[in-house]
Amino acid sequence: MRLSRPLYESLPFVYAAIGAFAIGVSYVDPQSLRAAATFIVGFLAEIAALTLYLRRRGYREMRREYSGGEIAPPDCGVVPPLARPQQGDAARAGRH
Repeated sequence: MRLSRPLYESLPFVYAAIGAFAIGVSYVDPQSLRAAATFIVGFLAEIAALTLYLRRRGYREMRREYSGGEIAPPDCGVVPPLARPQQGDAARAGRH
């Protein structure tokens, strides 16, 4: 499933708002088990928001650095095994 760019860019802020709300709700009644669960949910939402924000920032920096097409591995002169001619192929090529 692909999200539109504006929606995807706003997800860290949505997660941060949800996390802040959940942490705030956990302080209303700090003695109950529900408050602990709400705090954990809020804390995980804040971690998710920070993770998404940092991943998006890293992706943008990478895109600025490599503005071209695909990043290909450097050619080190090694021929893949399937591309090497077989011993019989060279002998057969000389006969025809």
